[in-house]
Amino acid sequence: MKLNPEFRRNLWLEWNVHRLILVGGTLAGIFVLVRYLGTDNIVANVALAMFVLTTMAWGGHRAGDSMLDELRERTWDSQRMSALDPWSMTWGKLFGATVMPWFAGAISLAVYFFERQGPTVLDRLQVVTVCVAGGILIQALSLIGALVGTRSDKQGKSTLTSWAAVGVLALLSGYFSIYYRSDGPVVWYGDEYERFNFLTVSLTALSIWMTFGVYRTMNAELAVATRPWAWIAFVVYLTVYFSGTFISSSWPLTRSLSVFAGMGLAVCIGGTYVSAFALYRDPLTFRRLRTYAETGKWRRFLEETPIWMASLSAATVFMVACAALVLGPRYSAERVETIGLTAITIWLYAVRDVILLFYFTYGPSHRRVETSTVICLALLYWVVPSIFESMGLLKVSWLVRPPMWDRPILAAVIIAVHVIVFGALCYGRYRQRIAPTVRVS
Repeated sequence: MKLNPEFRRNLWLEWNVHRLILVGGTLAGIFVLVRYLGTDNIVANVALAMFVLTTMAWGGHRAGDSMLDELRERTWDSQRMSALDPWSMTWGKLFGATVMPWFAGAISLAVYFFERQGPTVLDRLQVVTVCVAGGILIQALSLIGALVGTRSDKQGKSTLTSWAAVGVLALLSGYFSIYYRSDGPVVWYGDEYERFNFLTVSLTALSIWMTFGVYRTMNAELAVATRPWAWIAFVVYLTVYFSGTFISSSWPLTRSLSVFAGMGLAVCIGGTYVSAFALYRDPLTFRRLRTYAETGKWRRFLEETPIWMASLSAATVFMVACAALVLGPRYSAERVETIGLTAITIWLYAVRDVILLFYFTYGPSHRRVETSTVICLALLYWVVPSIFESMGLLKVSWLVRPPMWDRPILAAVIIAVHVIVFGALCYGRYRQRIAPTVRVS
């Protein structure tokens, strides 16, 4: 059988007899010692803990390092110019570089399956499925972080991006922990689902999405043209998923649409911030987009569209829906149902913040752009208005942070002025640093 060259290369680097003996012997020693000193089911519990330590922690680190090692050894440029397609490169790194963590994880899960007493075979298989899905999720997130980090750290000196999955893991753990707080069913779109079954399906689906996200990120790194439909599909999926925790099948259509529009706005705005700050911002993007629009090359236009712009465009649709549904009846005081005209202000905030990010991007230094933007946003959202409020100048503070929930129209006008001011400053820098360059055809 002819193996994927990238997968085979990683096997040569990771898979050897010495590591097999070391990993297998260490795990065997741990399980024998625990069996000798422990009580019933303690071996199974330790096996799950070993899976977390090996496949999730160690495997996540190895997945990210598979990219960082390429940068350190200066072999990534030759890899990019090879004949390997993005999918072969993706699964070759994702599963080749983590073969030893998965070997340790397979031993741990096998020990758990045969040592766990009480649950049925089906229940134990479901636990194994959750563990495997969680391992794939963490490793995929780590590899995405490393791929994103290649733009800012071409020397591979820092492993910060490969460990970014740890923070995401903490957030995901906090979210999925709600399914363990009680034995009651999960209510989703008004229907009841067994709690652990719902967790299994949710985690499996998310791991599939993250694996696909690695593939799409690898496309961008290998300069393979893609259109933003996959990202839009992902934010729509998240909107549908999270809306189900609020919407009941017995609700009127207008109430369900209000929740769906509000949740969609929140998801798309969040996606806009994450993608704008995390991914590479090509200063020439707007020139190319304008050129393709003027010449009618809409396929190239979509291929050049950054995903933060796709998220913001989707947020525009949800913003219009929220504003239109303000004319309908109100069913509760929940903010997710009653965003209304405040959606305009939220959308304008996102536009202003992205403009501010590009203002620093077009600056004389390309270092610490994100840090400068975050500091400036902290001043606008918190420090400056808090100073005015402490001085008793409440209405003056509205010029920086208007009351968008109490006075949505006034807030929208004020933030629109912010957009115009920051837009003019950003355009000035754009004209100074980008416009004089040769026009892209």
